[in-house]
Amino acid sequence: MEKWERWTVNPELPAKLELQALIDDQDGLRLVFTSVHDDTYTFLFDGLVFSYRNTDEGTLLKSLNRLFNHYEADFIGEWTLFQVTDSSYLEWLAEESDTSYETVYTIQHYVFLTSNDVVEVLSTEPPILI
Repeated sequence: MEKWERWTVNPELPAKLELQALIDDQDGLRLVFTSVHDDTYTFLFDGLVFSYRNTDEGTLLKSLNRLFNHYEADFIGEWTLFQVTDSSYLEWLAEESDTSYETVYTIQHYVFLTSNDVVEVLSTEPPILI
């Protein structure tokens, strides 16, 4: 079973953020978030990003129910940034690539869980806060 852990990039970062933009260009993958106070926070994945997906949280009812049943409501509902181990998304990538990447790279599964979006990124490096 997947194990979700809260991920703290900066202790001053608000626990809850909302996605404003997802930009994939020559500079890397950028995720732009705002806080309830309209402060803007940008995360840049400038390392190897093997895959990412953005899913409307309303379509992940089964997954979110499983999370809320396994973890306390505040653990999931009051936080945005997570790392996932024993990831089914990472298993999917390994299967699709015929496990060629996992013998060369250490790939992490990062999740940005907001009230409207669930952005998941499979990357060799964590994003930097810019």
